[in-house]
Amino acid sequence: MGRIVIIGAIVVAIWVGLEIQNNGIEGAFNGLFAPAGQEEAERVTSTPKRAGQAVQNSFDQDEARKIRLLEQASE
Repeated sequence: MGRIVIIGAIVVAIWVGLEIQNNGIEGAFNGLFAPAGQEEAERVTSTPKRAGQAVQNSFDQDEARKIRLLEQASE
């Protein structure tokens, strides 16, 4: 019985750690630990989300540049 409790505690600790790592303290558990009145846009985002947003911004800028170049070439 003790082993089951220990394994369950380890699983819960890993789950909590991953939730905080992926969403940040303010975003973990759907904002449970976020200060009252803080909007979603004002929350500090986690490193993986910031990195993903930077990649998406770069991709969008590249696509916009390609479209501009194609429009200029067709003129």
